[in-house]
Amino acid sequence: MMSNKAKMIIGALATIAVWATAFPFSKVALLYIDPLSLSVARVLIGAIFMLIIGVAKGLHIPTTWREWGLYILLGITGNFLYQVVFNEGLRTIPAATSSIILALTPMTTALLALIVYKDKMRPLGWAFTMTAFIGVAIIILWHGAVSIPIGALWTLLGMSMFAGYNIINRGLAMKGHSAITIATWSMFTGAVMTLPFVNHAVDTIIAAPPTAWFAIAYLAICSSALGFVFWSYALEHAERVSDVTNFMYLSPVVAAIVAALLLGEIPDLGLYIGSPIILGSLYMFNKCR
Repeated sequence: MMSNKAKMIIGALATIAVWATAFPFSKVALLYIDPLSLSVARVLIGAIFMLIIGVAKGLHIPTTWREWGLYILLGITGNFLYQVVFNEGLRTIPAATSSIILALTPMTTALLALIVYKDKMRPLGWAFTMTAFIGVAIIILWHGAVSIPIGALWTLLGMSMFAGYNIINRGLAMKGHSAITIATWSMFTGAVMTLPFVNHAVDTIIAAPPTAWFAIAYLAICSSALGFVFWSYALEHAERVSDVTNFMYLSPVVAAIVAALLLGEIPDLGLYIGSPIILGSLYMFNKCR
């Protein structure tokens, strides 16, 4: 029988595989539509897809106002508003700037978990968290310093929101909410928030070429719906939140590879230096934490 740790690792790796590809696919979609329209389409289509899966799997329906309140917070911090902030940041600042800010998510989550859940880490755990971040920095700063324009505030806000999403998600998982239940209702509440903007999004997307439609479908079904199921599954079987969130350091590596294949962006030497540092740090973190 598979151990909880193995389930956590599989869930986290599956998540990174679909989340990291969101960067190049979002870049493609944003060539033709605005950040708000992309966010509406991604959350709404993903929610419909998740409701179908959830009903088929026997979805648990929240029974208290407190549960609904937590799912509304998840809809805000991990879905609709987060998507708007993420896409706006991706559109207005360089990718390197966005990446290094988002790379702060595991550390921010670990600090919040320390406060909320007393989710402590040994000094070695913190040390390998820092070395993983150094690996990320090598990849995205290889060509020099990063400028921080006003658009970076959008990405910083998105990073903080997703750290909060991880903490709320973890709390629901600890109370027995399944991965599919968490992913479905967080996306459903996020989808409800998109309704006032649907007409604008439909008009914009209809005018876009099929390339944008394909990118939107991939982002909604794979990066959003399936990604959040995998992420909730990993958090459900993790001993600590940081065990899962540290896998986010793999995102720049996967994103760089996909961007090379999809957009023709060839990885530079920084990827080959930073990747072993990230992978080694993750291995040592999971072994020595």
